[in-house]
Amino acid sequence: LAGQAAINLPPPMVDVPTTAFQRISGGGQYADLRVGNGAEVKEGSRVSLQWILRRSNGYYVDGSIKMLSAKSGAVQVSDNFDEKNIFAFTVGDGSALSGIDAGVRGMKQGGSRRLVLPIKQAYTLPVDKSAGPLPDGYGPRQQITRELQRQDPYNFFYFEVEATRVR
Repeated sequence: LAGQAAINLPPPMVDVPTTAFQRISGGGQYADLRVGNGAEVKEGSRVSLQWILRRSNGYYVDGSIKMLSAKSGAVQVSDNFDEKNIFAFTVGDGSALSGIDAGVRGMKQGGSRRLVLPIKQAYTLPVDKSAGPLPDGYGPRQQITRELQRQDPYNFFYFEVEATRVR
C-alpha cells in the first residue's frame, strides 16, 4: 500500500525464550523485544505507549493498533499510529495498571517489551473503573471481565508495549 507509513511492531506473539524474562515487582515478568535508544522511563516520566492486549492463550483482545485475530496470528487492520490512540501516563501517578507502571520502568524511547501480568497486576472489576490502558469497545471489556471472574490465580494477560515518547 503505497503512501501509508509503516509501523514497526514486533510480529504477533513472537517467541521469546523464557530466559529473556525478568521479574517485575508484584509478580509479573517482562522481556525486551527491541531495546530503544532514547530517554529512559523512570519515576515521574511522562510516557506515550502503543499497546496490544492479549489473553493468556495469545488471543488478541484490543490495543492502540487495531488487529483482527486470524488462524495464523493477528493481522493489522488499521494504520492508526497517532496521538489519539496511544496511552499516555505519568509513571508512578496511579493512572496506569500497576503491572504496566512497573513493567515500563527502565525502557527507553523506541523500545518495545512483552509484559506478562498476573490478573492482580492488571484490571479490576468493574473494568470501566480500572486504570489504563482500557479497551475502547464493549466486546474487549467483556473479555477482560470474564477473565477476571474466573478468579484463576494462574491466569494472566500479555501486553506488548512500545514507548513512542518519553519526557
